[in-house]
Amino acid sequence: MHANDILESFSNLSMMPGVGDAEVTDDERVMARAVSHGLFGNLLDHKGFPPAGPSDGLSIPPHVGRYRIFEYAMPATQQPYRLTGDDYSLERLNALYSQDLAGKCEHSMVVSVSAAVAIPSNKDALDDAPLSDGERIAVYLPGGAFIGSDTPDSKWVYIRMSLELGMRVFTPRYHVAPAFRYPRPVHDVYTAYGHLVGRGFRPQNIVVVGVSAGANICLSVLQLLAGNGRSREIAGCAVVEPCLDLTMSLGSWQRNQEVCILPYVPPTHPGSMSRVYLGPVDDMDAVELLRRPLLSPLFADVDGLPPMQIQVGRDDVLHDECVAFAERIPAAELITYPGINHYTMFRGRTQLDRFYSSLRKFVNKRSPPPLQ
Repeated sequence: MHANDILESFSNLSMMPGVGDAEVTDDERVMARAVSHGLFGNLLDHKGFPPAGPSDGLSIPPHVGRYRIFEYAMPATQQPYRLTGDDYSLERLNALYSQDLAGKCEHSMVVSVSAAVAIPSNKDALDDAPLSDGERIAVYLPGGAFIGSDTPDSKWVYIRMSLELGMRVFTPRYHVAPAFRYPRPVHDVYTAYGHLVGRGFRPQNIVVVGVSAGANICLSVLQLLAGNGRSREIAGCAVVEPCLDLTMSLGSWQRNQEVCILPYVPPTHPGSMSRVYLGPVDDMDAVELLRRPLLSPLFADVDGLPPMQIQVGRDDVLHDECVAFAERIPAAELITYPGINHYTMFRGRTQLDRFYSSLRKFVNKRSPPPLQ
């Protein structure tokens, strides 16, 4: 099926972030900020977020795309973690590794494919192994403020990304806070990458795309791979409005409060996004721990990272940390959007076209499609 025909199928999802084409209105901007700040207020009051449920009438028809959720185990070849200078993280990562060896950790992933992606006639489009020699794939990590990730409506975003990039998309379903604290999501994604490589995907054909909190986790995993000399083997990494500094120390957190959906709650507050992810610690230790590179990639050693693209809105509270991170990586491609915040990055045809076009160019440069 032709890609343009599939895009028409998104017309009834006109206001779904990451998918729909309806342009964002000023009223919607105001409402999105009010709703988001209210939800984070519930978190501060220990009420939690309402659970995500299925959306009526939004099932994905086969002529648009398909997806499958599958379970997998930690690869037998996976070794204990190695990490210098951060005993706090190393101890917790290797505790998870031991639990996984004992069969006490569950792992699952979503494989998604648009109907526009050509699939060999003798292959299953939803297999978790390569469909051809040298198949290119995207590993996509959605955001969710560390308290949400894969939701029912997210599948539409995975299909749209598959359509835009012309490849299958694999999404690790990482566990989230407050039920699962740091570093469980990092362990989940590290294990997912090992599973895909173990199934036969070549690292040089894998592009990683992370959004917001998902980008934070993505960069944590790349640091662990870099410690084993394996990070640069990945084709490239695109991070979108990434959460890079959990200490929230840079100016855009204050400057953009009136226009962005993410409220500023000091990391010293136990109910802040950063502390909910980190878990219970002494207040005096929290900021020091949050500066650890696996929690705040802004402070990481960037020498071993793969080619990088960073996209962020200039009205996003995360803007300044994205710029600071890009300045530390001379070859990084930094794209900033005037008037765009953490919500409107994925709203409306104009912005979605810019976002997907930039992402597609980066992906095709780092992992060129096969010649026809």
